[in-house]
Order: sequence, then structure tokens, then C-alpha cells
Amino acid sequence: MLFRLLIVLPVLAVALFLYGAIVSIGYIEENRCRMTYMFEHPQYTRLPVQGNERFPKYGLYAYSEGFVTQRVQQRLFTGAPVLFVPGSGGSYKQVRSLASVALRKGLDNNWQAHLDYFSVDLNEELSGVYGGYLQDQTDFLDLCIQEITRLYGARGRTTRLFIVGHSVGGKLAQAVVGARTSIGRHVAGIVTLSAPVDKPVALFDHYHYSFYDRIEQAWRTNRSLAGAANASPSHGLLPLDGILFVTIGGGIRDIIVHDGLTASRYADLHAMTHNIPNVWLSVDHLCAMWCLQFVLVMNRFLFSMIVPQGRGSWGFVEGKQHQLELATRFLAQPFRSDDDDDDDDDEGNNHKRLPAGSAKQPLIQHHPEQEDWIEDIRRSFTERHRAGIDRTRVQMIRLVPEKLAHRFVRIEVINSEQSNWLSGCAAVEVYGNSRMCQKAISLTNYTLPVPSSKFDRFGALLDLHELKRANPRWTHVLVKIPRTTKPVQFSVDVFNPDERAINVTMPHWFDYRARTILQDASPDDSYYRISVSGMTHTYQTIALDLTAVACDGVRGTVVVKVHVAWAPGYDRYAFHEELNQTTVYIYPPIEKPPAGEPDVPIQLDVHLTPGCKYRIRYAQSLRVSMARMVQQHVVLIPAHLVALLLLAFKDQLTQTPADDPAFVVGKLRSSLTKPGPLLMLLATGSLTAKFLALFKAIPPTETVATPLAVSILVHLVALGVLVLATLALWGAIAFCANFAHKIILRLIALPIPVMSSTFLSCIHKFPLAIAVLLVAIALTACGGVSLLCAAAVYFVLLSKAYEDYLENFVFNTARKIAARLFGARERPHGEGSRAGRKRNRRRTANETGDELMVINFHLPLFLLVILLALLNVPSVITWAKNYHYANTLQPDPSLVPALAVLVCLAVLWQLNTPRNVCGYELLSALLVIGAFVSVLYCQVHVYRLNYLLALVFVAITVHQIIAPKRREVGEGGEQEEEADDGKEAVEGVEQAEHEEEETGDKKAN
Repeated sequence: MLFRLLIVLPVLAVALFLYGAIVSIGYIEENRCRMTYMFEHPQYTRLPVQGNERFPKYGLYAYSEGFVTQRVQQRLFTGAPVLFVPGSGGSYKQVRSLASVALRKGLDNNWQAHLDYFSVDLNEELSGVYGGYLQDQTDFLDLCIQEITRLYGARGRTTRLFIVGHSVGGKLAQAVVGARTSIGRHVAGIVTLSAPVDKPVALFDHYHYSFYDRIEQAWRTNRSLAGAANASPSHGLLPLDGILFVTIGGGIRDIIVHDGLTASRYADLHAMTHNIPNVWLSVDHLCAMWCLQFVLVMNRFLFSMIVPQGRGSWGFVEGKQHQLELATRFLAQPFRSDDDDDDDDDEGNNHKRLPAGSAKQPLIQHHPEQEDWIEDIRRSFTERHRAGIDRTRVQMIRLVPEKLAHRFVRIEVINSEQSNWLSGCAAVEVYGNSRMCQKAISLTNYTLPVPSSKFDRFGALLDLHELKRANPRWTHVLVKIPRTTKPVQFSVDVFNPDERAINVTMPHWFDYRARTILQDASPDDSYYRISVSGMTHTYQTIALDLTAVACDGVRGTVVVKVHVAWAPGYDRYAFHEELNQTTVYIYPPIEKPPAGEPDVPIQLDVHLTPGCKYRIRYAQSLRVSMARMVQQHVVLIPAHLVALLLLAFKDQLTQTPADDPAFVVGKLRSSLTKPGPLLMLLATGSLTAKFLALFKAIPPTETVATPLAVSILVHLVALGVLVLATLALWGAIAFCANFAHKIILRLIALPIPVMSSTFLSCIHKFPLAIAVLLVAIALTACGGVSLLCAAAVYFVLLSKAYEDYLENFVFNTARKIAARLFGARERPHGEGSRAGRKRNRRRTANETGDELMVINFHLPLFLLVILLALLNVPSVITWAKNYHYANTLQPDPSLVPALAVLVCLAVLWQLNTPRNVCGYELLSALLVIGAFVSVLYCQVHVYRLNYLLALVFVAITVHQIIAPKRREVGEGGEQEEEADDGKEAVEGVEQAEHEEEETGDKKAN
């Protein structure tokens, strides 16, 4: 029963993980981005760069369309410069959406205020998974900035540029200003799009680690932290403090760089696309560069900073504080309600609300002869005017301080053409039959845009009692709707906040029941606040279902604001229009800090359509939880694969008793399905990390804040992958060996077919020569290529060993059948002679023809070689993409591990391994140490697995070479052997005499 459970659970975990991967690809949230189109054919003009001879595969381009191309070819740049840096595998042509929209805007301005877009060609290198080219790309980006500065300096201009970096391009922008602080005087700001800023997605080689470490040291020295004072009391402004640094994430649709990696502690402003006004959408990793909603907002932000610089030239405004105010205006959407001003002021949004009645607040002049002043006694109502209104309407909301039912008001207007539509005053004057006031204090700073793809919507949530205390003379809050021919709508909802507050708790991990928290809301209710407690981990997800049970001739529109107190800049807006059933997924974008407050709930502001009765239900979402786990924790699996495989191999090697003269290797499948390795890692991993932290001489372990549930799932997934891989390999060795041979013959096709067959036979007979050839491939091409070839050769050798096993099995079975049919006495191999018996006793298990034990020994090693080859696939892809520039990959992070493993394989293939030697207990202890090193040091720094596996192969090879042989016979063995030989001689003589007698009888007959 336990065996079956240990098979079913890992396989189920793998199935759940695959399900989460499928969901994360495109089944969480639909892509509602609109495409960006060009009006003319885009042109990319290559610009010469001084020092480009060092980087012949890189280039600098200027974007243009139509007649503007002539200006670019003449090097006439008069706009504010923007440099686009593509990401991993990205093309310089990805700038066309941003640049084309900016060009159209410049033409609409008669080419007065405009932007000049430049783009860097980085040869579409996969710098996100291979870090060997990051320094070259940084140096070339430095040259590009200097060249752009020279282009503008030739016309007597000194201008600073903005860098827009996508993915790894954002990190390159951060690196270039940190490497040489002098280049920072040419950079006004940096905007990163879906970039892993402070932490990489995964560390596949040590070049990535060194690159991020150098940037961190440079910025720590030359840049203040976000939220800290711009000026240090003792040293003044730091060199990089004058550069505006904005980070933007894509949200849950970005499955490559999840939202928790897109923020930086050095950023002046962090925003998510689903929180940016007029975007309101989550975008995937590539969509961020062509999503029309985001492209428009991004260009509006850049155009807002353009100022004239004389001689028909334009540049970016100086002064970081002014730039930051514009960035906050266009890119930030702070979560506001009247009762949390103090909490939100220090969130890093730099958006401060002026107190009502402040002298800085603008005054609104009213003209009662042109306006209708109306005071409605209803607490909640909605006014719709589909044909517009012919007179300006001023809706009056009375301040009633003594009644809790009149404490809060939620106001929303649609298609209001006046920005100062909300104000407050003391309505003590009378005009006609209405009370009114000539002047009112604007409350526009309390208003926020509401997500909508069709209308201009604004809303406000006010604490009327607080307004009355701050302004005792006020009697009314005013909503002003100017005359218009467009459809206009406004709604007012006055309520007691205690009646609209709902508290829920995150269900346990095994509880997926749906719960109803609001059965039938009143049609006049337009606002609810839901507080969700118990959500601390990023994988925890709640599906909030909002269903319009009945609507009065309108389609339901729902807007949900999600505010996570410990994640500034990650506020999220989710909106769905004209849908009577809506599902919104709620999750923490980053882990809650352990030192934070014990139970800070996630706040949801739910805005419903007036006139609709809603039912609200919630349940834990398995599909999105699994998708979040895959997005954030898939990188941990390689370390757990190695750890479990090493522990299983250790179990295989320790199944022989110490006093047994013959060494036996257990089965890999049986070792994997034992609960010991899994429980050992789960139970002692964190304890070992805490114990090692006590010793300063031992390097610190990785700090991976992985919840227990995620750790268990990752362990089970790794175990399931190994079990399935073992079964698949056995099936491939048993049934696909001949097919694999044919494929290899095609891959090594030589001019004469006989030569190919001869080469394949050499793999079986002379594995040492093949290993030397693989070493040559590693030195002349790439270490990863040689590892892939080594895996193919290893498979051929294992399939050959299995064929030998089958031949011996068939031969022995046929001999037993013959013995039973014909009555012949079955003899074991070597029986009948002294030499044969001695050889039978002294040969190890595999030397006696037990090829199955040979396969059991080499199968885990084969899996380790496959893992090592897969870890270095990025190097192989990079080598293939740059083959026409260089035959050898330089630098090659896979070279040293590949050479070490190939030398060890040469020895292991040539020797008759496993040998019947001592010391397997010591080797097993080293494997256990390696397993814990994998979990404690290699989960984030994945590249360390290369060196760990190389050390494992070195340890196994050294053991097989130098370990002493086991004692094969006990004391008195030689006397027993001589007695057996004498007995054999007597039996031989008697048998010969018996045969002669039988022959004589046959002749007589």
C-alpha cells in the first residue's frame, strides 16, 4: 500500500504542476490589449558608433517613417532622445510600436514637441539564460549613449536621454549608469518594462551572478534607497540620485518575469500595468511592447516632460522631482479612501492629498442663472441622461454629522467634461427656490479615474463626517455635471460603512468549498469593502465570483480594487464590462515579510453597477494557485531532482551487507519509491540550514522563503519526474534501442555506410576513444554540446548492456529447458574445471554476466548526465546562434564541468564498473552530503549544480579506481578449493568408466 502511495502521489503532483503550467500560459486572464499599427512602412537607419569594431554583431538604429527618414539619414535630430534596449532574444525592431505612436504625435504637433527614438541591436542574444555576453552588451550600450550625445552635441545641444529597457534590457540600462557614474550625466531617467531588476529569474551561470552583484554594489554606493531622503546629511546627493528610475511590471499574465521580480528597492516609482490609469490590464512579457493602451500612456508620460531648448530643439525637463510628479500622474494609481490617508502617504507613490479647505485648493465659481441646483432626499440613486443635458446640473449632498447612515458617500460620474466636478461649500445663499453658494472649494484631489474601456469614468469615496469636522461651516458636497450632448450618468450612494464591510478568512489549503458572503445586495448598493485575512503567501488565491442576479435594463459592470498593505506599488484594478457574471482572482503579489504585523488583511473595494442586484461568493482557486506556484517556483525543481537522485543512488549502493563478499547494486525505481530520501530532505533541510548558520567558516546557505506546502509539492514533483523518467528510460532501453541506433547512424552518417556501422561498434568496444572525441568537441565547440553527445553515447552503451543481458537470459533459459527435456545435468558456468570454479568465485557480479546490475549502477549516472546536459542547453543555443561569428563559445560556463564529467565517464566506461571493491559506505556518505548541498546552496544559484555534479562524478571515479577489493573467500578457502578439486577428479574418472561401459553394451547389442 505504501509503495502504491509513493507512486501515485508524485505522479499526481506532476499532473498538477503540468496543469498549473497550462493554466499560466493563457487560461488565467484573457488578453484585452489592442494592437498598435503603423501608418507608414517603418524604417530603421543604422548609425555608426565609435568603437563598434569591438562589437561587430551589435548595432545602433534610429526609427523613422515617411519623410522623416530623410531627416534621420541627414542626422537631423531635434527631439527629445529615447533609447530602447530590447530584452533576452529581443529585436531592435520591437521599438516600432512606441516609436510609431510617438512619431504620429510629433507630426500632429507640427514637429514641435517630439521624440527621437533610437534602438540597440544586441543580435537577439539570449542574455536572460546565458550571461556570458552581458558585459559586452553593457559596454556597447555605453558606446551608444556616447554616440547619441555626440549626435546632439554636434548641433550645440547638451541634452539628456531616457532609456526604456524591456526585460534584461532594463537591467542593462541600470548596469550602464552604475558601471561608469560619469555616463549618468547623459541619462535623465530609466524605465524598465517587465524586467527582473533586483533578482534574476534564474542563475544559470556564474556570469549572471557576477553581473547582478556588480550592479548591486555600484548602486548601493551611488544611489539612495527608495523612500530615503534624496540627500545624505554628510555626503549630499549621491551620483545616481539625479536619475529618475521607474519600474513597471506586467502582472499575472507575464509568465516569464513574475510580478514579484519587477520592483526595485532603488526605484522612485513602481507600477503594474493593471494599476496604470487608462491601461488597467495585465500584459504578458512581449505584449508590454505593443499593447496600444500601455504604449499610449507611456508616450503621454514622455511627452509631458518635453520642454523647448532653443533653435527648434526639444529635450526633457530637468529636475527629478518634477519628473517624478509627472510619472506619478501618468503611471500611478494610488489606492485611496478617506479613512486611510495616513497609511497611504508613505507608500512611495509620492501622491499627497491636500486637506479640504486648504488655501492651495482651487476655488470653483458657480453661476446659478445657468445651473440647476438639486438636492435629493434619497440616500442612494442613479441618474442617466442618454441624450445629454441642456443645462449644467449641480447635485447637492447634505452633510449630516450626527447620523451614521450618512457617514460615507460613494460618487461616480461618467462622461463628465469638467475636471473640477466635485467640491464642497456652505450653501447658505438662495437663488430662486434653491439654496446655493457662489464659490466652492474643489475636492478634485479626492477623485480617481475608474477603469473603463468605453467612457471617461471618475469616482470618489468621501467620509462626510470627517469633511464636516475639517470644515464646520460646510453644509453640502456638490457634484457638478456641465451641459453636454453626450450620454452622461452619475450615481450617489450614501451609507454606513459598517453595513458595507465584509470580513472573510483565507480557507485552509485543502478547503475548496464555495462560500456566499452576500446573497442579494440592494440595487442601490454600489460599494462594498471586503477584507481578506490569512493571505500571506504568493500562491494563495481566492476566486471572487460576482453575479448580477437582476438588472434594470443595464449590463453589469464590476470594478475591484485590490490593495496589499505590505506591497507598495502593487495595487491592482480588475474590471469587467457588460458581464453579468465576473470572476476576480485575489492573491498577494509578494510574500508578506515575517517581521510585519501579524494579521494585515488584503482590502478589496468592490464597485457594483447601480440598478443591479448582486450575489458575491468566494472560494479557494486551485487552478490559479497552481499557476502561481509554477510561475514562481519552477526554478527550484533542478536542485531537488539532483538531491533525490543522489539519495536514491546512495540507497542503491548500501544494499550489500558489509561481510558479503559480492557487491550488489539495488534497483533505482525501488530506491526512488522509498519514503526515506523524501522525508530526510523535508525534515532535516531547514534544520541543517539553521545549524550551518552557527559556523562562520561555512558559506551562508540560500535564503529561500518557500512555504512548507510549496516545498512538499516541489519535492513530490521532482520525485514524480524521476520515477517517470526512470520508467521511460527502461522502456526506451528495452524497446527503442534499435530505433536509437538508426537515429545515431543518421546523425553520424559517413560517406560509406559501413564506416557508420563501424563507428557505432567502436562506441561499444572502445568507449575511451569516444570519450576523447567528446573532450575534443567540448574544447573546440561547446561543453554543452559534448554533454548532449555524451548522453547519446551513454544511451547506446546502456542499450548494448541490456542486449547482452537478454542474450544471456535467453541462453540460460534455453539450457534449463533442455536440461528438463533431455535429462542432462545442468551445470553452472565454469563447472567441470578448477580454473572455471576459481574464476566463478573470484569474479564480481557483473563479471559473471549480471549485466542487469551494470544497468542499475549506470542508470542514475545516466540521469545525472542528462540533467547536466539540460542545465547547459542555454549555452548550446547561444553557441548555435553565434556559430557564424565564432566556432567556439567564449566564454563557456559549461566547459569545466563538461571536461571533468567526460574524463570521469571515460574511466567509468572503460573499467568494468561497478567493481567489487570496498568503500561504498564512504561514497554513500559523500552522496548524502551532495544531496544536502544541492538543496541548501543550489535552488536559486542553479549553475552550482554543474560543479556539484562534476564533483560527484569525480568522487565515484576515484572510488572505482583506488578502492581495495573485497575479500572474496574466507579462511580455509584454499583447502576447500583443493578438496573440491580432488572430488572433481574422482567424479571425472567414475563418469568416464561409466560411459565406456555404456558404449560396450551398445556395441554388444
